Amino acid sequence: MDDELLWGIGILLALRALGEWDNKVVPALQQQGAKIYDTLHDDAGHKKDLPGKQMTKKAVEALAVHMGFPDPHLAMAIAFAESGGVPNAILRNDREYSVGLWQINTRAWPQWSPEELKDPRRNAEAAFAISKGGTNWNPWSTFKNGTYQRYL
Repeated sequence: MDDELLWGIGILLALRALGEWDNKVVPALQQQGAKIYDTLHDDAGHKKDLPGKQMTKKAVEALAVHMGFPDPHLAMAIAFAESGGVPNAILRNDREYSVGLWQINTRAWPQWSPEELKDPRRNAEAAFAISKGGTNWNPWSTFKNGTYQRYL
């Protein structure tokens, strides 16, 4: 295990001890990709959440082009800010059960099932519909808070 990963795990464990795990750490891990999350969640209960298969930015952008997003680069950046490019990413807490690349909240959008949203194409279709054809990204917190900008 490299030093950066060990340092990150130490910080995360400290936050867990302070009671900030569910509110801050889990969403941050899921938004940063799979490496640390996979290391900390190497158990049977999480194997289906993040199988360590992250799509590239180029692949997510190509999917956005295929789906017809008017700004595929922006759509990719939001997906990476939301899920780290991991198609099976799941965020569960009191407010939401969000699934997939664009982290579609199945409590707010029950017409899509968690299982179908793990499919990158179905997730992109849902994101396209929710974003009104890629023209309104306000339902995504990473758009509103600007987190997506680091992926542009």
